[in-house]
Amino acid sequence: MAWEVVAFGLHFPGQLNPLRDWGRGPGGGGKGLRPLAPSPNLNHYLMSNAGLMFKGHPTLDGLIVLGSRLNPQEKPGRVARLRLLHALKIWNEHCPKAQILITGGYTGGAAISEARAMAHWSLAWVEENWGSEIKERLAPCLILEEASRNTLASVHHTLPLIINLKWQVVGLVSDILHIRRAHYLFKRHFSPHRITLHPLPVSGVLKHYWKQRRFLWLSKMALREGGAWLKVLGRRVVRK
Repeated sequence: MAWEVVAFGLHFPGQLNPLRDWGRGPGGGGKGLRPLAPSPNLNHYLMSNAGLMFKGHPTLDGLIVLGSRLNPQEKPGRVARLRLLHALKIWNEHCPKAQILITGGYTGGAAISEARAMAHWSLAWVEENWGSEIKERLAPCLILEEASRNTLASVHHTLPLIINLKWQVVGLVSDILHIRRAHYLFKRHFSPHRITLHPLPVSGVLKHYWKQRRFLWLSKMALREGGAWLKVLGRRVVRK
C-alpha cells in the first residue's frame, strides 16, 4: 500500500518521536522543526466558533485534517494552521478520546511532509497554550498519512486507514473554500463502507482574509478551487 501510519506517541526505529526529540532539526540541531506561532487574530475567531460549528454532531471516532502547502520555511502556512487550530479545539472540548489523522505528503520540494510538519506544529502550539499535560495526551492521538499530494489522493490513502482503525463516525476538517469539494470526494468513497462523515469547516476564513485586504489570495484560491471542481466533474463525465 502507498500509505504509512505514524502514531506520534510511539517510537518506531528511524522515526522522530516528538515527545523525546521535539526541537531537533533534520541534522540533530535545534532549529529545523520549530513551528511558527499563530497570530492572536487567528486564535480568536477559531476558538470562539469551533464549538458552535461542532454543536449537534455525535461523538466522533476520529478527525481527518486535510493538509495544505508548507511555507518557504517548511512550516505549516496560514491555511494549515487555521485547520489545525479548528481541529484541536474540537478534539479538546468535544471528543478528547478521538484520534486525529493528518494528511499531506511531500510537496514543493520540501524535506518534510505536510502531515509531519503540521503534527509538530500542533504539539508545540498545544504545549505553549494548553500545557505539557495536554500535549502528552495529544501525541498518541496523532496519526500521519504522508503519501497524498492532493485531495483525491487523500481520499484513497485515508480510506484503508479508517477501515483498519474501525472508525464509523468521522469529522472532516478543512477551510470553507475547500470543504465542499473535499466532502463530496470523501463521501463518495466512504459511504459504501458505511462510514458517516461530518464536514467541520473552519469558519471566518473568508472574512479574515477580506478584512486583511488579501484580495489576490482570495482570487487565486477561488480560481484554484474552481479548476479542481472542473477536474472532478470531468472525471465523472469520462466515466459515464
